[in-house]
Amino acid sequence: MAQSITLSSVGTAPIILNPVARSTTVILSATVASSLTAASIEVTLDDPTIVGGPALTWALLSSAQGMIGSSVVVLSAIYTVLSPIGGVRINSTTVTASSATWILKALQSITA
Repeated sequence: MAQSITLSSVGTAPIILNPVARSTTVILSATVASSLTAASIEVTLDDPTIVGGPALTWALLSSAQGMIGSSVVVLSAIYTVLSPIGGVRINSTTVTASSATWILKALQSITA
């Protein structure tokens, strides 16, 4: 079953993943009304489940960045990462007043 997180404001929202899984498919979707907003998908190779472990380092997932400026838009993008990752998150910035809702879903496979 896919894990999901919703973000309706500026900031970040992470999903902690199983760092042993071989692949992860990520979907970012958004519904935006009358605003200019931007979001990116970031991943970490660190294992966030280790207590007292190192601070997580986040990096942009390839070209997984979007900017929307319109009246009403529904956007979706899908990416598959063919290597283990420890977490994925939305990083959202809003340039103007917004009623944007970003939804990030992640589905992992142990058999790739």
